[in-house]
Amino acid sequence: MVNITVVGVGPGAVDYITPQAMSHIEQAQVLVGGRRHLALLARPEQETYPLTGDLSGLPDFLRRQAGRRVVVLATGDPGLYGILTFLRQHFTADQLRVIPGVSAVQLAFARLAMPWQDALICSVHGREVSPALLRRIQQAPRAAVLTGPACPPRRLARALAHILPRSTVHLCCDLTLPGEKVLTMTLGELSRLPEEITDNCVMVIINE
Repeated sequence: MVNITVVGVGPGAVDYITPQAMSHIEQAQVLVGGRRHLALLARPEQETYPLTGDLSGLPDFLRRQAGRRVVVLATGDPGLYGILTFLRQHFTADQLRVIPGVSAVQLAFARLAMPWQDALICSVHGREVSPALLRRIQQAPRAAVLTGPACPPRRLARALAHILPRSTVHLCCDLTLPGEKVLTMTLGELSRLPEEITDNCVMVIINE
């Protein structure tokens, strides 16, 4: 019987592995994933199998691991969903479990000493912001937005500043790195900040 744990890990500098996910990774005998994450997490006693664009050999490799602890590290948004869909085509539901590994939002809220459970959480990684998404952010008392190169913090702030003029934004960047930044300002102030702000941040927006 093959038992596979899938851990979603993120592509940006705000990567954070939750304690639950890390405990599964530490107990793994085989780690499957992108070369970057394997380089960060693999230990000498763990066998590793790098994921590539061609997944055709993955099911047979995983079936050969019967009785061993296998963790698949899947890059989030949108890679996690594609890999999960692929695995579900080859394995039964009782052979797969999914553990949330990336918690950039949870980490940001913890850094700010705020609860995160009732916030609107969304991502603009790899896509432009639609009017519908702007309306959802406008209507939420608290929103956490993971920004990305397609829509960095300044651009999102410019789109929101005129409809949320009194909102406060906490910009949390690089929270797992020595150079972490947590900046608090209005959306208007953020829209005018210099270009060197990191693209991959969590914007926690408090609407008034």
